[in-house]
Amino acid sequence: MPLLVGVIINQRLYAIVFAIGALWAVSQDGLDEWEARGPRLLGVAVAAGVGVAVGATVVNHEGAEWSVLVLFAAVALVAGFVEASDRATQGAYLLIGTIMGAGLEFTGKVWQATLCVTGGALWVYGVAALTDRRGRLSNQRVFLANAFDQLAILVDTLGTPAFYDVRARSVITLDSAQDVVGTARLHRDNEEEVALRECLVVALRTGEVVSFLEGKGLHVGAAVAPTLRGVAVTLRSESGVAAIARLAELPALFGLVEGVGERVTASITLNEATKLRALAPRIGVRRSSHRRVPVLERGRFAMILAVAVASGTLVADALDGQHGFWLPLSVAFILRPDLGPVITRALARTAGTVVGVGIAAFVSWTGNSLPSLIVLSCLMAAVTPWAARRSHVLAVMAFTPIVFVFLGLLGSEKYLFVPRIIDTALAAAIVLTLDVVLWSTAPSLRPVQQLERARIAARTYEHEAPSDDPMRRNTLRRNALRAVSNARSSLDQATAEPRLLRRAVVASVSQLDAIEAAIDAHTVSLFEEG
Repeated sequence: MPLLVGVIINQRLYAIVFAIGALWAVSQDGLDEWEARGPRLLGVAVAAGVGVAVGATVVNHEGAEWSVLVLFAAVALVAGFVEASDRATQGAYLLIGTIMGAGLEFTGKVWQATLCVTGGALWVYGVAALTDRRGRLSNQRVFLANAFDQLAILVDTLGTPAFYDVRARSVITLDSAQDVVGTARLHRDNEEEVALRECLVVALRTGEVVSFLEGKGLHVGAAVAPTLRGVAVTLRSESGVAAIARLAELPALFGLVEGVGERVTASITLNEATKLRALAPRIGVRRSSHRRVPVLERGRFAMILAVAVASGTLVADALDGQHGFWLPLSVAFILRPDLGPVITRALARTAGTVVGVGIAAFVSWTGNSLPSLIVLSCLMAAVTPWAARRSHVLAVMAFTPIVFVFLGLLGSEKYLFVPRIIDTALAAAIVLTLDVVLWSTAPSLRPVQQLERARIAARTYEHEAPSDDPMRRNTLRRNALRAVSNARSSLDQATAEPRLLRRAVVASVSQLDAIEAAIDAHTVSLFEEG
């Protein structure tokens, strides 16, 4: 829309910069609750605007190459610390905005470019706020439906080797539902909101009951999993109130299992106690699956990012000519705090850029007409959500042509397709070199440290889980299971590294299996105490 408006009013430059701000903001939107999404989108607007203003101002007033190098390194140092401090979006777009502001220069139009980038992000914020008011309960039903579907799969795997892998996914799915439903503001006079909160309470409790069954070696009847799936279908097609009616069947179905006492069935029975728990203050803590990085390690990541961006800037200056800002910009995109193996992200970024550039180049070489470029950007934007769900390579492949369309409309990218591929590959090489030398993964998230966290969480569950507070008990149990799952993920990532880069790993799968078995044993004992 900004592109079309800009063409109509003959203000293409401002429209493109506005569209870049909108693109950055919409890339950070999602289905999580508005209290998390709203500040994140505002963070893009503020951080990107400040970054563009700083970058463009320095370039317009300081012609020396060293001033740009110092600027990028200093901003990367600040942005890296912000990124690693649970503000990944704000930190990233402060750095990206600075690099873009310096790279595109915006000579004589610093404040106009800043307002356009900020306005584009705020435009997305406004649209998202409007749609959130219309779709908030719909999103809650989607996340709850996903949780009940995952619980049904978990029930199907009782007594099988796949149970523990499925349970790890179930914990994540329940966390997501809790983050979206359990932390939302509850209007007690809204019957649907109260019903959805009751569904969440039963879903959380059902997860604990299934762990109890696994610990006891018990199996449920064939009707339980279909009933859970039926609840999911009802949530998607009807309402939370209708789903409550389906949930009323669960206690009797679990009660048919030999060895399941009244204490177990009572925990998932819909009654006044369940409603009271649903009406209680917000359940749990938002982003419950997030792992906070210690302060010293945030500083460590900031230093690594500053060195990487400075190195990219030096290489770009040495190459001169057609390279410039894309190389440090690619470094900023690839080197992010604790988002998975750096090697995978670097290769994905390079491969995705090659394909994406190929798509943009084809359109450019077939005429580069304005309508074809706008159509291309719309098609790639429509494909991006699907691509992001499949893989990082596909996401980059879909996203890159949009960026080239915007920059191409500025008149700066038509003949830079090959240099951009080279720049991305060089950025990946810089990041990989630093990862080999410094091991970018934060020490607190490496396998040995994650194993110790799992042990501590399991001990906390064993010593502090109350028998008379089911929600607190369930939270501690899932914290322990989540810690085990995080440790398994860290161990998998470490062992998946290429042999030349693989570090010594002391943690083992058998140690994690023993911790998880102890968690299940304590779950059984808590139920049997009553």
